[in-house]
Amino acid sequence: MLKNIVAASAAACAVLTTLLSAPAPVGAAEVTIRFPIEYSLDITPGIANQDFKKLVEERTKGRVEVKLFPSGSLYKGLDLLQALLRGDAEMTTLISAYWSSLSPRLAVSELPYAFPTTASFYKAIDGGFFQEAYSEVEGKGAKLITVLPFDYLVPGTKNTALRNPRDMAGLKMRGLGRVNLAMLQSLGATPVSLNFVELSPAIQQGVIDGLNVPTDNFLIYKWNESIKHVTYATYYVAFYPWMVNAKWWASVPADLRTIIEDTAKEVAIRHRARAQNESDKAIEGMKAAGVNVHVQTPEERSAWIEATRPVWKQFEAQIGPDLLSRLQSYSK
Repeated sequence: MLKNIVAASAAACAVLTTLLSAPAPVGAAEVTIRFPIEYSLDITPGIANQDFKKLVEERTKGRVEVKLFPSGSLYKGLDLLQALLRGDAEMTTLISAYWSSLSPRLAVSELPYAFPTTASFYKAIDGGFFQEAYSEVEGKGAKLITVLPFDYLVPGTKNTALRNPRDMAGLKMRGLGRVNLAMLQSLGATPVSLNFVELSPAIQQGVIDGLNVPTDNFLIYKWNESIKHVTYATYYVAFYPWMVNAKWWASVPADLRTIIEDTAKEVAIRHRARAQNESDKAIEGMKAAGVNVHVQTPEERSAWIEATRPVWKQFEAQIGPDLLSRLQSYSK
């Protein structure tokens, strides 16, 4: 009897040891990343986010699970920013304008024609400009791991072709962030602050006469049915700081943290060509749909730069001369 009890106990211990040493079952992730975003997964940044999810889950062999929550389904706007800071989300790509509410110096990237070409923008990313600019945010609970580019926010209106700066006068335009609102005001427009998900009803109900959005948005959200004039002006580059909750990030095992960060950077760099291709396709698609698309000429750009120059002066003290000087070096 005693021998049987001992044998049974030994067998039970062997089973327990096997269970404890066995690898976690497939699908049981060590790290879960809640990744809410404001926009649809169908637009180019959404495709990049899907690429990131797929690659991270593959490269970590399921140790990391990425849960995407698109179209503001979990949080949006400043609520999303605060959710990340609280730790109710681990990661997001929330458009840059919201972050300047947390760190006023981040208004630097919103200045009119801050990055007049995509080359100047990519030079700033690769040169560490945004790591410097966003350093203040880390002390408040969020950390930048890379920058996901998108496209220029270009103005589109229902009835008015925008060629000269004065063509903005009297229009109700959706603005995004204090600097963009100040720019619209400097051009004589009435800025209206709206979250991304509020734009479709605002256009349909006449709350706004126009808006600033990336080119592919006009077709994806069918705004081309109401917006009939679009000017490709390079006055505001749209990008998504790829942010993580700083406390959570420090808790992630080092090997997984490296995979996550390297993958985000790889996806963001590969995304540059896709973003440009999609922008070009969107311009042609809008033309085919009957939208009057005008690409700003060098002479027109110079006139708009001159008209919006006071906005730089207005935010100079808030941003600081050192960051402004470094910004200007990327356009030389």
